[in-house]
Amino acid sequence: MRPVIAVDGTHLKGKFGSTMFVVTVQDGNEQVYPIAFGYGDSKNNLSWEWFLECLRSALGHIDDLVFISDRHASIETGISKVFPYVTYNICYWHIGENMKKRFHRKDVADIMDSAARTYSEFNYNRHMEELRRLHKGAFDYAIAAGPHKWSCVHCPQRRYRLMTTNVTECINSCLKFSRQLLMMTLTEFIRNMVQKWFHDRHAAARSIRHQLTDAAHLVILKRVEKCNYMTVNPVD
Repeated sequence: MRPVIAVDGTHLKGKFGSTMFVVTVQDGNEQVYPIAFGYGDSKNNLSWEWFLECLRSALGHIDDLVFISDRHASIETGISKVFPYVTYNICYWHIGENMKKRFHRKDVADIMDSAARTYSEFNYNRHMEELRRLHKGAFDYAIAAGPHKWSCVHCPQRRYRLMTTNVTECINSCLKFSRQLLMMTLTEFIRNMVQKWFHDRHAAARSIRHQLTDAAHLVILKRVEKCNYMTVNPVD
């Protein structure tokens, strides 16, 4: 597992309402890997703190752990209390969407996207200067959000390519219609879904004949193919 944990909550549509908490990571084959589900009365500080304490008991201590979520205050508060040693990041997509709503400009969100994803400080500074010239208010908003929380180049730990909470949104999408079920029925639906995923992935993994995962192997093959069309010139 890549040690980047995406955290999110979604409202249940059943008779009794409440909230479902979802914690998801990504495996070496770039597949969504849910590691915990929980139920709470709402997205408040006490509910999130309880759920995160259960998560800590299940995971134990993991070095270089990174959490990523939207800018929900209760999630950040809970993580700071229960996991004070982790790096907390925010989903840059949510910041971009907030920018578009606040300043009514799509172009500022596009520049924000480029600044967040680059691994070069030179390119980051170039994009941010472009944002400052284009819209000073959007620039100030991005800086106030904390570049160390939303940009690759300033993150103190490795985020890999997990820049958003999309992996948890995928789980929420899978449960779109089942969220109206009662909790026990919903839990059984989740168990059945995850069991099938893990069985199929285990069977696929046992058939692999190369050292890398399929996703990583495909990346290497594409790069090797490009190399065949390159010309090597000596320098001296």
